[in-house]
Amino acid sequence: MKSLWAAVALLGASGGAASAMEGGTSAYLLGSRDIVAGIVGKPGSTIVTNNFFYWHGNGPTLAIGGFAVTAPEVDIALYRVDIAHFFDTELFGGTPGFVVSVPAGTGTLDASGVVGRFSGAVEDSNTGFSDPIITGIVGWHDGNLHYSAGVSFFLPWGKYNSGKVTVGPPPEIDDFLNYGKNRLTIMPVVSATYLDPGNGLEFSGALSLEFPFENKATDWKTAPILNFEGAILQHLPNGLALGVAGYASTQIGEDSGAGADAFRDTLGAESLKARVFGIGPILNYSTKFDETPVNFKLKYTHEFAAKRRFESDIFQVSANVSF
Repeated sequence: MKSLWAAVALLGASGGAASAMEGGTSAYLLGSRDIVAGIVGKPGSTIVTNNFFYWHGNGPTLAIGGFAVTAPEVDIALYRVDIAHFFDTELFGGTPGFVVSVPAGTGTLDASGVVGRFSGAVEDSNTGFSDPIITGIVGWHDGNLHYSAGVSFFLPWGKYNSGKVTVGPPPEIDDFLNYGKNRLTIMPVVSATYLDPGNGLEFSGALSLEFPFENKATDWKTAPILNFEGAILQHLPNGLALGVAGYASTQIGEDSGAGADAFRDTLGAESLKARVFGIGPILNYSTKFDETPVNFKLKYTHEFAAKRRFESDIFQVSANVSF
């Protein structure tokens, strides 16, 4: 069981009429905290995780690239490497560490048109780096209970361009599909895991609050976003763990700025608050190669009851090594 903790103790730091969430998603990739979410790595350890995601989503009219895009649909393949290091010292009685995450993606966005410009099928494909993430973290242990606290910084260095519209014929859109958010986001998070080595039952959860800064290219400030993530798993003696993971995310305020106001007026929307829920199965396998802990994860998440943002199906395959 200790080899499992060392291998996977990495904190992911990693419908409505209109969209409040500019771009249709937040900076944080929901579901990043699931198995052993509250457990940090052993003092002095380094954990390298390779994550592969396939993401298919669709939504109502969304604010993308500075325009109101109707019926958008996206297919994205995303790769993210997470490098975590935990220091062989104590801070506030716990184990301190940091995580650096670098994501990159390639994909396609299809839409039915742009409000006020044209209707008709349009498409944009793009490849690039997303915003890198730096997370500081401290973790504690109390018997079977493990918990941690941290702060993530989503740096606005990823690929971002304002959208361009050519009326045509034929009509075209370009630079709508962005992997960067063009804004700093700060996200404090607390996580906890109860894992009984005797019966192998695990309960994990994480609570985080995103504070996005203004996207100056669109004069849009996204309201804070509250996220809850949870997982229940049964660990087996052969290294397998089976369970279910899910999340709920909702904005706790209204978006502001000239861009948000113009978007609200264009669609006659009373509110721009967004929300989404997600749930799905998770399979984990922990083993050792020459005494080096290695962990593999397979996960599927189906989102539902979304309002004013993308509703998606997400497949994830991850592998990490602990040194």
